[in-house]
Amino acid sequence: MNPPPVEHELFLADYIGMFIVVAPFTAIFFTFAFYVAEIVYLRNFKKPLVVFANVNFLKVTENQRHILASNFHFYNRLKPKYKRYFEHRVAKFIQHYNFEGRDIQVTEEMKVTISASYAMLTFGMREYLNPLFKRIIIYPDIYYSSQNDNYHKGEFNPRMESVVFSWKHFKEGIDITNDNLNLGLHEFTHAFHIYALKSDKATFVLFNESLQNLFRVVSKPEVKQRLVESGFLRDYAYENQFEFVAVLLEYFFESPEEFKFKFPSIFLKVKQMINFNEACFIAD
Repeated sequence: MNPPPVEHELFLADYIGMFIVVAPFTAIFFTFAFYVAEIVYLRNFKKPLVVFANVNFLKVTENQRHILASNFHFYNRLKPKYKRYFEHRVAKFIQHYNFEGRDIQVTEEMKVTISASYAMLTFGMREYLNPLFKRIIIYPDIYYSSQNDNYHKGEFNPRMESVVFSWKHFKEGIDITNDNLNLGLHEFTHAFHIYALKSDKATFVLFNESLQNLFRVVSKPEVKQRLVESGFLRDYAYENQFEFVAVLLEYFFESPEEFKFKFPSIFLKVKQMINFNEACFIAD
């Protein structure tokens, strides 16, 4: 006669063991499901499911907050909740990238204003840090670049994994807010544009797909002719597609009302491209 089966009692260690085995597969499943759901949502509604997802916040110092308030109208217009997110992203940028001076000492003002320019450009994006560069190089004025044997005010140099600025011209870009010349926005847009062509993350998929829609709108003969003949954009915008996009972002932030009035369809595409939802995060 066979003995009765022995019942096995599950102990805490057994549950922990099962959790350790199952948890990674569960995490992979939900991560993949979220990615698929967000791509579907993004293509239908032209925006990501989630933008501000961090739980822990890095903080800026009182001096850094003063620099922000003194230099960035965008920061001052944010609702209190979103000022906290903006400060976190500025602090994150300063922590994540190296700042190097060439014949100039790097100051706190340089770090904060350069970081804030990037945070403003990418504020509507969840994945905002760019792995194509690791450092910010700052010169006092126009500098010689070995990349193309010429003098520059700024550049994105992927070979050196660097974004480079003339501090004089960067500062003019944020101090003069109505000339549609913003060196920080211009060079950071180049870096973001190039990474968007390589990445499959939702933020960059949105940027790239909206960009292709923008090019389709602008390529229409009647739109292109009206845009060129209006003289709205400076001539440098028509050098190539990369310069066109970078110049558009400068105008988007510095002359939004005029841009929206003159070319509403192009303005909308740029807004979608960076998921810029001022109704959400800008105070009345």
